[in-house]
Amino acid sequence: MKTLKNLIGIQIRKTNSIVICFLCLLFFTGGIGNLQAGTDSLEKKEIGEASQVTTVTGVVTDSNNEPLIGVSVAVKGTTTGTATGLDGDYSIPVTDSKAVLVFSFLGYQKKEITVGNQTTINVTLNEDSELLDEVVVVGFGTQKKANLTGAVSAVGADVFENRPVSNIGQALQGVVPNLNISISNGKPNTTPSFNIRGTSSIDYDANEKKYVSVNKSPLILVDGIEMGESALNQMNPNDIASMSVIKDASAAAIYGTKATFGVVLITTKTGSFNQKGRISYSYDISWDKPSALPDIMNAYEIQRFVMQNAEWTLGTVSDLDRRKMEAIEKFMADPTNPDNRYIMNGNTIIWTGNMNPYKEVVRDWTPTQKHNLNFSGGTDKMSYYFSLGYMNQEGMYKIGKDEFERFNFSTRVNAKVNNWFNIEGKINYNRNHYDEPYIPSYKGNIWSVLKQDADKNIMMPIKSLATDPAPSMWTDNYLAWLDYGNRAVSKNWTTVLAISPEFIIMPNTLKVRADISFTPQGHNYRRVSPKHEYLTFTWSPVSEVDESSKNTGVLRKSNTDNYQINVYADFNKTFKEKHAVAAVLGFNQENTEYSYQEITMNYLFSPNILNPNAVEDATLNTSSTSAYRRTGRAIFGRLNYIFDDKYLFEMNGRYDGSSRFTKDKRFFFFPSFSAGWRISEENFMDRTREWLDNLKIRGSWGKLGSQPGSNYPYQAQMTSTKAYYLLDGSWPNTVNAPTLLSPSLTWEKATTINLGLDINVLRNRLGLVFDVFQRTTSDILIESSVAYPNLLGAAPPRENSGEMRTRGWELTLTWNDRLSNGLSYSADFVLSDATSKVTKYPSNPTKALSNFYEGQKIGEIWGYETGGILQESDLELNSDGTKYHFWGPYHTGDLYPGDPWYRDLNGDGLISAGSSTVDDPGDRRIIGNNTPRFNFGLNLNASWKGFDVSLLFQGVAKRDVYITSTSYWGGGTNNAGSKWMYERSWKPDQTDAKFPRYRSTAGAPAAQTGFLESGAYLRMKQALIGYTLPAQLTRKLSIDKLRFTLSGYNLFEITRIPSILDPDQLSDAYPQKRTIALGAQITF
Repeated sequence: MKTLKNLIGIQIRKTNSIVICFLCLLFFTGGIGNLQAGTDSLEKKEIGEASQVTTVTGVVTDSNNEPLIGVSVAVKGTTTGTATGLDGDYSIPVTDSKAVLVFSFLGYQKKEITVGNQTTINVTLNEDSELLDEVVVVGFGTQKKANLTGAVSAVGADVFENRPVSNIGQALQGVVPNLNISISNGKPNTTPSFNIRGTSSIDYDANEKKYVSVNKSPLILVDGIEMGESALNQMNPNDIASMSVIKDASAAAIYGTKATFGVVLITTKTGSFNQKGRISYSYDISWDKPSALPDIMNAYEIQRFVMQNAEWTLGTVSDLDRRKMEAIEKFMADPTNPDNRYIMNGNTIIWTGNMNPYKEVVRDWTPTQKHNLNFSGGTDKMSYYFSLGYMNQEGMYKIGKDEFERFNFSTRVNAKVNNWFNIEGKINYNRNHYDEPYIPSYKGNIWSVLKQDADKNIMMPIKSLATDPAPSMWTDNYLAWLDYGNRAVSKNWTTVLAISPEFIIMPNTLKVRADISFTPQGHNYRRVSPKHEYLTFTWSPVSEVDESSKNTGVLRKSNTDNYQINVYADFNKTFKEKHAVAAVLGFNQENTEYSYQEITMNYLFSPNILNPNAVEDATLNTSSTSAYRRTGRAIFGRLNYIFDDKYLFEMNGRYDGSSRFTKDKRFFFFPSFSAGWRISEENFMDRTREWLDNLKIRGSWGKLGSQPGSNYPYQAQMTSTKAYYLLDGSWPNTVNAPTLLSPSLTWEKATTINLGLDINVLRNRLGLVFDVFQRTTSDILIESSVAYPNLLGAAPPRENSGEMRTRGWELTLTWNDRLSNGLSYSADFVLSDATSKVTKYPSNPTKALSNFYEGQKIGEIWGYETGGILQESDLELNSDGTKYHFWGPYHTGDLYPGDPWYRDLNGDGLISAGSSTVDDPGDRRIIGNNTPRFNFGLNLNASWKGFDVSLLFQGVAKRDVYITSTSYWGGGTNNAGSKWMYERSWKPDQTDAKFPRYRSTAGAPAAQTGFLESGAYLRMKQALIGYTLPAQLTRKLSIDKLRFTLSGYNLFEITRIPSILDPDQLSDAYPQKRTIALGAQITF
């Protein structure tokens, strides 16, 4: 008898109580043997306690009589198993003459043999040419891969299991063609966003206060239950069994309006009937480091540039700057001397220290730990799967550390009650917690500000010394705001309660199923800002008007309850062996209720007590609430007809209704049609059957509708705000005029045409899937094209008048093979492209470049054509011999040597933007396009004798970028810098430089050809090396499987983008990460 602790060998940090509760659950379900009361040991019955053991031996070969190495040999219905050796030989104990041996191997047909009285069983396995019978999950059912007529991609559990990733989105990058995963930054709680087939529509962005192109998210369903991107990425990736990505309208139409831009169908793991209880545990520990950090100048380099720039432009350097430089040089020579940290200029402190704020605030390596424990099994009447997951990820902040935790619980139970009734139940609970330092929004983005305002963030210390005139005081260095106690804690959770009864009306022909679910989600947020004083450039402490002058706190809470029911009948019948008919007809009802409350508490007695009543004056608290309810109702159906396994037809339709429209426009019918022809099954293709396994062409058409983002777009809304004047000594509440509504508000619609080609050859070793598509999004809701008088007092109503067309294609190439020496290997290559064009935009008849216009390609970059960099000889002389400096529209001052000059494209003798319209762009033109083109992924896999290797490369083959990040150009106040740019910029002694004169406060110059960069890159996204111990060894330890892994994430990239920026993140934000991980998995 061995205890769990001995078997696993690793103590689960922070989850001991959870594990104990889980083991108690196993005791009451009785699934794995005897769990002794009062102990934590698991007793497993040994084979042969009640019967005699017989050893069966043999050799497994292929059709060419070559031995097969690593073939799985198992006694059916038990955990007894082994694998063939170097000569294809095996040896396995059995206890019953009725025992059945199961021989299985990748790429070969599984074979089952009853032992009887045999002691030697030699087996020949045939290659599996039936891979096309693979079942793919589609809307409200499954279909054979060979019979699909829509554009569907599928991936298995291997994409998600034991990978060096924190969430599902990270695991999917570069895996599925035209499934675009965007991760805006490396913050531990960042939610990856999903998009299928590129730019989807146009919508109003309240933050930017203009209309922008949007990549709308697909509908995400987990076991048929709708999940948002945030809830999806709360899930444990190890719980996923498979995923289907539905891209065209024909396959998505059955899901209606929410599936306008694709569907992601995720199936979680479940137990198997007639499977003995099995426990699996995995542990992974990883270390993260930033993939890129800004390269900034130190205090000496910054001050040297300030003086050089003054000399170049003004011809003189101030005495104060010279004094400051002397003090900085003293500090750099002896940073431990407190007298070298500052000089005084009257009552003003001139700080002269030096620090690299990024090295001060960012940790070199941060650990992440993941624990996963699951238990599965089943009898002939029931199957079950239970899993627990825990992840702890320490963030990159060195000052004011941040930490992320995630907890997952999942259980699925399936029961065959009798021959006409089945039932499935599911309970999921996912929760995460993120604790981070809080920075007031008016202080700016930390990742941008740290390299700006060098007088504060590079030369000013975080705290004064005890010997200073104002001893041990915080300063206005940005890092001090991280350190003195501002904290924000967010918690998110999602619970899924689902039950699915199924009635078998006609066995293997007709069944009726209901999927009923309740999904409550919650968000809690708390923030505290303690009162404090700090130093700036005098020894008199100050405090900000808002954040630091008082103790403040914020409590925020939101809850979302989703109710959903789908009831549908599923019919399958084959008539006269050639006519296969399948149909689904169903009803959908869903309801979402949301509530939100927030209160801001001012002048708290203590920052440690967030209570609205624990304040000096409760009337100074502010609060806000909001709530909504939305519903949907639909009838949906699908009809499939297959004739002679050659001719495939499918029709989908959904009559969808939404509460977001008026009653007369609430319902709309959305149809789709598709067809396919399996040419390889025709008689005239008989001569190709030796090498051609499948040749299919397919096509589809479908129209789907999209709902507006607002919950009540057809109702006039009034907002309440505080007035900007005093009335009787207080700020009165005011109500704004209601918005105007469009009487013609309707559904946005997307019509998709898709053509596809599927080929499998060489006994399915080589596969190709190619799709080409066009999606036209019409009736886009945009600003009004009708002019209203200014006296109206309200904005004109929006109208459904925009249109956009997206065209693209996607390619998947796969190769799988196994050599006679037992080496299995495979390669999957995906490549995709999509571009979008505005085809109607009546709201901009003048085609102003500040808005969308008809004919615009999404992603266009308008800019000047760079002529070169001005030299001394290019500038004219005044009458007194001094340089005559030209003022330019792209500068805030005079032109100097080292500034860029632009070509006069329209020949009017001036450099200008003209009227900033398509017809009169001045000297600007389209110089590039920032849409990522030719996204690709290459997944290489190999396994041999227990070792396996997996490499995933991902990248973009074409993209133009005009980088505006201050990490690249510098910028901000008080001459902070970008060392990378400074070293490559024009100087009097470096006149052949690529970049213009370094102007640290100005940031990026106007967009132009000379500094347009290629955003293309190739990245090693994931790498994994694993080793699974031989079954002969683990069986002696009463272990079914023991595996170890070494893996990495974002290991390196090849790109022209400088190393100070990540090619996936060209803005200033929490850095993306590189990861190295070690893992162990055990099953018994």
